[in-house]
Amino acid sequence: MSREDIRVVLVDDDIDTCETLSSLLQFDGYSVRVATTAQDAITAVNEYQPVCALVDLGLPDFDGCELSKRLRAAHGADLVLIAVTGRSGDDEHNEAMAAGVDHVLCKPLSQESLRRFFPPRT
Repeated sequence: MSREDIRVVLVDDDIDTCETLSSLLQFDGYSVRVATTAQDAITAVNEYQPVCALVDLGLPDFDGCELSKRLRAAHGADLVLIAVTGRSGDDEHNEAMAAGVDHVLCKPLSQESLRRFFPPRT
């Protein structure tokens, strides 16, 4: 498997966050496509066919839970969904899990927390 075989869609409306996380993932050997709205994320996932989507729960057009429901319905278990949130608490976590998310990470994301899910590829 080549380094480009692991595709990730990163969904966040904060451009700085996108640039930082995208750079970290690319440095570790992942191919990344960025979307800044939920609608752009749907298009990106449909076109790019990633193995994983990192989804911010606070998006401008519709929230990350709704996006996760739509992505799960369209792509089933083949797509790993990781929710990213700036809020901590059981309600947000439970809502994300009910929407079909596989994992929930809290911001700010560190390189170490990312590498638990995306270890460097050799």
